[in-house]
Amino acid sequence: MRITLSALWLASFTLTASVALAHTGATGIVKERMSAMKALGRQSKTVTAMFRGKTDFDKSKLSTAADLFVQHGEQMLSQFPDTPHSRTGKTTEALPKIWDDWAGFTEAVDEFIARSESLQQTIATTDDQKLLRESFTLATKSCSGCHKVFRQPKR
Repeated sequence: MRITLSALWLASFTLTASVALAHTGATGIVKERMSAMKALGRQSKTVTAMFRGKTDFDKSKLSTAADLFVQHGEQMLSQFPDTPHSRTGKTTEALPKIWDDWAGFTEAVDEFIARSESLQQTIATTDDQKLLRESFTLATKSCSGCHKVFRQPKR
């Protein structure tokens, strides 16, 4: 499997695009999950910059990102309770499909956790930047894949 820097950049961009505007007016659980996604986006942007050669490679920053990915993944389902505010709160980008296809959403979250744990394992076992980049890209692709299905499209 060939993973390009463009795909890496796209995955990072998907996580961070329009986040600042989306947070305006968000409250409660909607704000909580948006803040968590924003934190993931910042970590992804930092790591992507390293893999693109814009900043020095620092494996500890990659490890921090992977740890946050796993932590967020483990909390994600609780950030989407089936409540009116969670479904329709001001500025939410969550589609009703999350709750209508809870099994599919749970599967997507589980995939993100598994890929993030795999990234942690890769970090623990190698210094090969190509393998690290591939593992990171798989984790971030599970983010963008979930967004394509369960989040409103960006305008």
